Amino acid sequence: MNNLTVGFLVFAFSLGLLPAGAAAQSFTAAGTRAQGMGGAFVGVADDGTAIYWNPAGLAAGSYFSLVVDGGVGEAAPDGSPMGSQKSSFLIGLSTPALGLGYYRLRAASVVPPVTLLPIDGALPNRNLSLAAPVRVDSLVTHHAGITLVQSITRAIAIGTTLKLVRGIAASSAIAAATAKEALESDAAEVLGKPGNRFDLDVGLMAAGGPLKVGLTLRNLREPSFETADGTTRLTLERQARAGFSYAVTSNWVAAADFDLLRSNDGFGKRRDIALGVEGRLAPRAFVRSGVSFNTLDDPALEDARGLAYSLGGSYAARASVFIDGHVTAGGDRTGVQWGIAARFVY
Repeated sequence: MNNLTVGFLVFAFSLGLLPAGAAAQSFTAAGTRAQGMGGAFVGVADDGTAIYWNPAGLAAGSYFSLVVDGGVGEAAPDGSPMGSQKSSFLIGLSTPALGLGYYRLRAASVVPPVTLLPIDGALPNRNLSLAAPVRVDSLVTHHAGITLVQSITRAIAIGTTLKLVRGIAASSAIAAATAKEALESDAAEVLGKPGNRFDLDVGLMAAGGPLKVGLTLRNLREPSFETADGTTRLTLERQARAGFSYAVTSNWVAAADFDLLRSNDGFGKRRDIALGVEGRLAPRAFVRSGVSFNTLDDPALEDARGLAYSLGGSYAARASVFIDGHVTAGGDRTGVQWGIAARFVY
C-alpha cells in the first residue's frame, strides 16, 4: 500500500503542474462498452479500448483482445443557438504489455454570435437566421499509436500510448434557422486544413482484490490544428480522469469516474461524474447501465447539469466473440448517442 500511495501522489503532483486545456473532443467520445456504463470505465479498461480509456488497464486485462467500435451522437435542441455532433471509429488490438490501435474522432459545434445571448443570460428560443450567421467549427482527428505497459509492482502498472495525430480543422459561417440545420448543412462540410502532430496519453492502474483504481491523462501535448484560412486554431484539450471499479460478485462490477479538469462540449464548460454497472444476465447475455452529470452550473443553460442515462448490452455470439451496443440519452445538452462494437476477447 505504501507503493500505491507514493505512485498516486507522484502522478497527481505531475497533473497539478500541467496547464489547463482549451477546447475539443470529449473524453467519452469512443467506446461502446464504456459508454454503456455511463462513461465509468477508467477503473475497468480491460479490453482493447484500454488504449483509449486507460493504457495501464491492459496489464490486468485479457490475454488478447481485438475490438472494432463505432458510434455517433448529436445534441441540437429545437430553437437553441447551441448544438454539437460527434462520431467515432476505433480499432484496437491488445495484450497485457502491448497495444496497437487506430481511432478517428469527429466533433462539430455551433458557435453562435455574441448578440444571441441576452443580458439576463437566458438562452433565446428564436431562429438563428434573425441574427448574424453562426460559425460551425469541425475537428476530425486520426490517431495511430502504440501502447506500452510497465508493471511497477504486482499491484500497480503504468501505461503510455504514443501516437501520431493527423487533424483536419475547419470553420465556416452559416446562415441557418436552427443549430441543427447549421450542423447538417452542406456548407458545414468545408474542406479543412490537415496537420500532423505527435502526442501521448498516460495511464495508471492499481489493483487489489475486487478493487481497481485508475487515472488517465489524455492529449498531454494538446496538439492544435489551424483552419485553412488561418483565422481559427482548434485544439485537442488535455483531459484527466480518475476512476475505480469494484467486483461486487464474480459476474457484476460497479464503477465510478471523475473528471479532474474542465472540458468543453459545444455548450460550455463541464466536469463530469459518471456511475455505472455491468453484469451477466445469462450465459450469453450481459447488460450494463450508467448515469453521468456535469458538476459545473451554467445559469445560461436550462440543462446545465447535462444529465445522461445510458443502457447497453452484449451478446456472446461465440465463446470469445461479443457484439456490444449502447444508447445514451438525456436533456438538451446530452441529445442522443448510440454505438455498436464487436470484441474478440481471450
